[in-house]
Amino acid sequence: MIDSTMLAPAAEPSSVADVVEVAWLPAAPALVTAAATWIVWYYTHTVCTFEVSALTGRNAGSVAKFINVDVFGRMLTYGGLVGGIGGFWRYDMIKKERAARIATQMQAAELQKQLEELRAKNAAAREEERKRAAQQAAEDRQAFLSALSELTAEIAHLREQRNGDTHNGQ
Repeated sequence: MIDSTMLAPAAEPSSVADVVEVAWLPAAPALVTAAATWIVWYYTHTVCTFEVSALTGRNAGSVAKFINVDVFGRMLTYGGLVGGIGGFWRYDMIKKERAARIATQMQAAELQKQLEELRAKNAAAREEERKRAAQQAAEDRQAFLSALSELTAEIAHLREQRNGDTHNGQ
């Protein structure tokens, strides 16, 4: 039997767990996309040496051979796009799952209500049947007692007649 206290409320408040649940799936592809962007850039760019930096005007710092503003911007853009699409998809899936769960809970609550109504109707029908049976038993007892009374009166009447005939006939 379904206990209505076990059913969750129809409108669930958002929590930190919900934010984490919505964020983890888009964050993973976003990080993978950003890493793939960086790997492609790292293995296809020209190494920034002092000679190249003098010709191109780039920074020849020690970190320049690992990352620059352009690739960092691309990593953020591509990762953001993939994460945004993944986040929308994840949010849509969670929203559909919650709607289905809420619909199932509402259906279960409705079935529980119908079950309780049916039980109440059955209990009322059993009580009515019990009352009718008790009334019928009372009527049967009354009819039996009435018949017994009539029979006793008839026996008494027959005895009186017999007693009267024996006294008169002798």
